[in-house]
Amino acid sequence: MDSILLTRFWLLLAAVGGAVLPVAMSDTGSRRRAVVQVVCGTLIAVFLAPAFQRQFLPDALPEVQAGVSFLVGCFGLKVTIIVQRLLEKHGEGVAERVIERIAGGGK
Repeated sequence: MDSILLTRFWLLLAAVGGAVLPVAMSDTGSRRRAVVQVVCGTLIAVFLAPAFQRQFLPDALPEVQAGVSFLVGCFGLKVTIIVQRLLEKHGEGVAERVIERIAGGGK
């Protein structure tokens, strides 16, 4: 039981470290904004990294899992912003094409 708790703490620490890195390297003017970015990056890593690891690296060592958590914490917020922008630009057209395929369109 202690080993599982230690591993989860290690992964959380990696997620926080990854989320702090881009904030530390940027010229964020506001401390509040910096804190929000760290919290959001950490949350993305906490929720997304385990799913990624389970799907693609099921037998990975704890060090590899921590590396994935660190990378997701570091880049997860940027990737989320990019995906949101893509959805804002192209989301409606993609959704219409998916609905047409599922519903069988008028052809």
